[in-house]
Amino acid sequence: MRPMHRENPSPRWLRVLPRASLHAGFALYREPLHHRRLRLSTAAVRKRGKTDECHARHSHASPGLGREPRFARSKRTASRPPRTTTLTASVLPPAKPDLQFAIALLTLTLVWLAILAILAVFSVLRGRFQTYIPGYKSKGPLAFLSDAQYFATKPVGLIQRATEQCGNVFSIQVLSVYNVWLRGNQLNKIYLETREDVWSFKAGMGLFLNKIVEPGFWEHYRVLLSSLRKYVSGGRAQDHAAVVSVEETSKAAVQWASEPDFEPFANISMLVHNIIVRSLMGQDFYEHDAPELFELVHAMEADIRSLLSFILPDWIPHPPARRLRKARERFKEIFLERLRERSLAGGEQVQPMQDYVAFTMQDKATAPLKHLMASHHTILMFAAHTSTVANIAWNMIALLRHPDIMTKVSRELRSETKGNESLLLQACVKETTRYYCGIKLLRLACRDVSIPEAKVNVPKGAVVSISPYLTHRDAENYVNPEVWDPQRWIDDQGEIKQADNKSNGVKFMPFGGGSHRCVGEKMAMIMVTSAVATLVRDYDWEWASPDVPDKTDFEKLDFDKVGTPWLRGGVRVRMKKAGLDGCD
Repeated sequence: MRPMHRENPSPRWLRVLPRASLHAGFALYREPLHHRRLRLSTAAVRKRGKTDECHARHSHASPGLGREPRFARSKRTASRPPRTTTLTASVLPPAKPDLQFAIALLTLTLVWLAILAILAVFSVLRGRFQTYIPGYKSKGPLAFLSDAQYFATKPVGLIQRATEQCGNVFSIQVLSVYNVWLRGNQLNKIYLETREDVWSFKAGMGLFLNKIVEPGFWEHYRVLLSSLRKYVSGGRAQDHAAVVSVEETSKAAVQWASEPDFEPFANISMLVHNIIVRSLMGQDFYEHDAPELFELVHAMEADIRSLLSFILPDWIPHPPARRLRKARERFKEIFLERLRERSLAGGEQVQPMQDYVAFTMQDKATAPLKHLMASHHTILMFAAHTSTVANIAWNMIALLRHPDIMTKVSRELRSETKGNESLLLQACVKETTRYYCGIKLLRLACRDVSIPEAKVNVPKGAVVSISPYLTHRDAENYVNPEVWDPQRWIDDQGEIKQADNKSNGVKFMPFGGGSHRCVGEKMAMIMVTSAVATLVRDYDWEWASPDVPDKTDFEKLDFDKVGTPWLRGGVRVRMKKAGLDGCD
């Protein structure tokens, strides 16, 4: 009787799977009971037949040759039943399928539990240490363009909106530049204490200044900065700067008083430029090149803050880049020409500490860097000029807006006992640096940086910033921060208070902080205090017309400048020589 043939009910894709595969268990689970009995019984018969064949092979085999005779093999082959396609196909699972299925099911369960455990751990870690930096999202189809415009022209409102939307850590994409902002006193401290090789100040400023310095300048930046620190820390250099500041201010004030009125920022800009050139670069630069250097610096400042200069690489010759290169070359020509004249005249050894140029030419560390001195002084002018101008102008405007304080300061300065010393004037200058300061400090991330306090990672290549302006206007740091109040800096003993930057992070940073604190801070304060004291002591100030204060939006700030903002649109004032009998 021929064996019964049945179609295997399992699909073809299941029948061709390897025996040890996980799917074998599922095939067994689907198999009907009578199929399983038939398969197992047939398998037992085949196994028994193979055992008989093995016995026959060994009984007929020749002991010497190790193989059975041909007729024996033929007889055994002829008696073998024909192969048929039955449920005993070799693709079916091996013996003990229940155990294999249990192992497969257990393995699958363990893998799934492991995946769940990994997901749970990842969720916990992500909650404890979030690496994603929230990105500010504005509305509109062309939001990326409007964000770039607001970032350049109205950064205060943009940063405030981003803080409300994202919190104290957020990113703003300004065209091709990825900006990460850190807000809060503790993050200010972390920012200012982070090393240069992690968040680079020179690389961050290089985004703006690379086009006005010589190749290789930044490699020697620390050496040049160290020489400047040594020079401005000396008493002789500070005394020289104070004398020059008073003389130049008195000279400029005569011209201003002869005019019906004038705009403070523009005119004080020329005054500060003359003070810087004469006190730091020397009398020869002052007499021959001051006006041209003034034009070059202003032209470079305008092109540096161009959006093209910010987003395009240095090698693209766009119009602002070409103008900057031309101005840089001209500045270098002027500088080298004056150095040649000094060398021929032997002037470098006559007054070795009179100006900073002579100092650098005699310093063994900086003398070999003569070819970089023009770039160094260009950067120095940018660093010293804009903020110093703004501090002098804002002090005069603030005093005009507070005539009672103006009267007290002028009386102190004009009295024989006080002379040039005025505690209230020092408080005014310090309050002005709080009330009007730069919107941002920026550095470039040279590597990925983890900030556990903020639960974020700052990626390499990001421009990282904090905001002195918004820190100084924070109600948690100052009482009535929107009010200009110099009395907040005078303690009960009649001394100037020092800002508390230790107990709760950094909350006062008009000149930066940490390793990147402005090295010329003291020199700048000497120039500001000397100029303001001269103007208030020797002249009476007033608005050009009575309605000027009412028509002027004093919060309309021009943050396009590198440093402390100026008043956008300016304002007109008038001054006249003060009477010899004191305050009028």
